[in-house]
Amino acid sequence: MQTLGVLIRKWEKDTNGKYKNVSKKNLKQQIHTLHKKLNKDNTIYTEFSIEKDKHSNIYHTHLIIHHNDNEGNVQNRLSQFVGGKEWTERAIGLDIYNECNGSYGLIHTQPIQNIDLYRGYINKYGELKTLI
Repeated sequence: MQTLGVLIRKWEKDTNGKYKNVSKKNLKQQIHTLHKKLNKDNTIYTEFSIEKDKHSNIYHTHLIIHHNDNEGNVQNRLSQFVGGKEWTERAIGLDIYNECNGSYGLIHTQPIQNIDLYRGYINKYGELKTLI
């Protein structure tokens, strides 16, 4: 079984065509929908935590996706979730992320080396929830 660390920032267009960030409640609902779509592609379970940015009222979410997908269906579903198509590799410090920037959001993915350390990181402000 493989584990994938994911950071998602979502936004939507309002009636004037301006982009705005989604609420915490809306983001939680969207993560549940994403989990249902990922389950079609042999995802075993998803752990997530919604976090507020330090200096603003903008929310983002961290996920741990446990899957048995070798064909890249998880990456495809994630890119569809934010309305993107292309994945690029990005290096920040010593970490290397795969990034997809789409019409409805931004996703960073990375393989997880130490699951307990990553769980501690995403559990620092909010309670970690598991979707089966």
